Amino acid sequence: MTVLARPRARRAAGDGRSRAERDQLGRIPRDLWEALAADEEARSRYYGKVYWRGPGQCSYFLGALSSGGHGRFRAGTRRAAADRPGSLVVPAHIYSYVLSRGVPAPDPVTGYLPVIRHRCDEPSCQTAVHLAAGSPGDNVQDYLARRRDPYSPLSDRRGPRGRAVAIRGAILAALAGDASLGEIEAAVEAASAAGIPGAQQVLF
Repeated sequence: MTVLARPRARRAAGDGRSRAERDQLGRIPRDLWEALAADEEARSRYYGKVYWRGPGQCSYFLGALSSGGHGRFRAGTRRAAADRPGSLVVPAHIYSYVLSRGVPAPDPVTGYLPVIRHRCDEPSCQTAVHLAAGSPGDNVQDYLARRRDPYSPLSDRRGPRGRAVAIRGAILAALAGDASLGEIEAAVEAASAAGIPGAQQVLF
């Protein structure tokens, strides 16, 4: 659950920065997202860090992962302004969303840009059609609706990072062993099922 940016607000007394500017430390303004997405070299590096699967299937990030299991990608950019960084680490799934659909518009009432959530509940998934923009409340509703499903990735005993690490490790090991596509798929399925109680009941 990541917020792209927050609206500007009045300056808070004492520190010379607005409350919203303090709140958005670590978040990325809209114009910088657009600059990051426009960088061709960064896009090429991003595509090289994703294990792409068939239509409609989850495609997994093979690079660095956050504590929540989301991919972490260093996106380069032509400087949007003199005080902007030349590169920035961003959540990979949000980068995927921006590449496929552009930066989403802010909510007309609150002015906040939406969270980008996974319809598949796989934290490291990069498949564009599995990503949806919505409010934090939408994200919470997704979780509450599916967390008790014994076959859902949300029920994985390893937690979201443990699950993402296991799947990434299985894919990288299979690729290093020059495995066939079928063998890689089998490795992905085994790693996916390993921490899910419902899947274990089917297997044993």
